[in-house]
Amino acid sequence: MSTAFRSVGLLSVVSTTPPGPSRRAPCIHARLHPLATNPGEKCELGFTLLEILLALSVLSVILLLLLSAFTGAAKIRETLSSRAREFRQIRLVLDRVGTDLMCAFATSAREESALSLREDQLSGMPAATLTFTAFQIPDGDSGHPPAEIVKIRYFPRIGADGVTLELHREQSDLPFIGNKIPLRESPVADRLRGFGVEVYDGTAWVKEWPAGGGSKTALPKKIAVTLVDERGETYRREVPIRLAGQEGTVTRSGRRPAGKP
Repeated sequence: MSTAFRSVGLLSVVSTTPPGPSRRAPCIHARLHPLATNPGEKCELGFTLLEILLALSVLSVILLLLLSAFTGAAKIRETLSSRAREFRQIRLVLDRVGTDLMCAFATSAREESALSLREDQLSGMPAATLTFTAFQIPDGDSGHPPAEIVKIRYFPRIGADGVTLELHREQSDLPFIGNKIPLRESPVADRLRGFGVEVYDGTAWVKEWPAGGGSKTALPKKIAVTLVDERGETYRREVPIRLAGQEGTVTRSGRRPAGKP
């Protein structure tokens, strides 16, 4: 018969009652492992090396798929951002050229006010040069005197990469008087595949101006500007010339003669 000892305070009590069955919950692994059924039995539940390798393989595949998804999303985002920048550049250039052309004029009293267009190619890409005189609101640049009449020239150059074109805008202030005001040149677009200009003389679109046999100071009815982006997509805008046909009534200052509304 077994003897159980208990300590209560400072007293030692000897019990001759045999121990009963343990009321402790059996090992939790015993509920999972069919062999560990008796209380106190050692549980040897675990994973084999093959199971661990299989789990790692599945986890690697999942991580690889997630990485591919994130990488694809980043590339799509970069592509969309690049396309947005290209569209913004094209829109700004067409708006700028259109605004300048809407204010274009020429006067028969000054031949140097005539509009001229020359079609050319650079590295096999369309490269037109457009020059015209226009009215503009003085910009208030401290380095230049205020001028309401300017000479504007749009022309392309080979870009820094040697493959695409850069479009430049050149402005000459007070072009009808002798002055030493420096020209203002600035790039307005890059990474283009072409810059084309056509003028409408009332009957057909032509790529050279002045047209043969016509007045040098005559203005076309419309001007179409075409830009070709790096991907080869074409964007075109037609701008009506408001002062076309009024070359004999436009004065150098841009003001109408006295007595006329």
